[in-house]
Amino acid sequence: MITVSAIFFVYYLFISIRYYSGEIKDFFSGKQKQKFTPVLEASDKQYNLDVDETEDQLASFHNTFDDQLIQTKQLADRLKSVIADATSKRLIPQEFKQYLSMVLKEYPSIRYSPLQTSVNALIISECKKHGAAMLKEDEVELLWKEGL
Repeated sequence: MITVSAIFFVYYLFISIRYYSGEIKDFFSGKQKQKFTPVLEASDKQYNLDVDETEDQLASFHNTFDDQLIQTKQLADRLKSVIADATSKRLIPQEFKQYLSMVLKEYPSIRYSPLQTSVNALIISECKKHGAAMLKEDEVELLWKEGL
């Protein structure tokens, strides 16, 4: 095994020196830096990324997400007051659910955002806190759907 390994090592060393001596010297002297090119699996298509367009899209995404955060904060504050109000008025569960559904209808952009699960958790925890109708996750999902 050692002999075969030594023979392979010498063979590949000879091939490397014979055919790639210039590149090896440049690499070890620091003249040439390794260049990695991405491999794209596509059929004769060139992908050109416009840097300005990408930056605009990124800025647009950040603005949209910031708007959603602001709307989620407003919705959270509104839900807290609505649940507290409904508890003080002692609404029956069906009226309470309709009331929540109407509030959720005012924020359609949050319905399909990643922040919806946080809003759902807030609704459930506020209902428990105030002793309102005990809602489960699937019931809160139905409230979003009813609001559409």
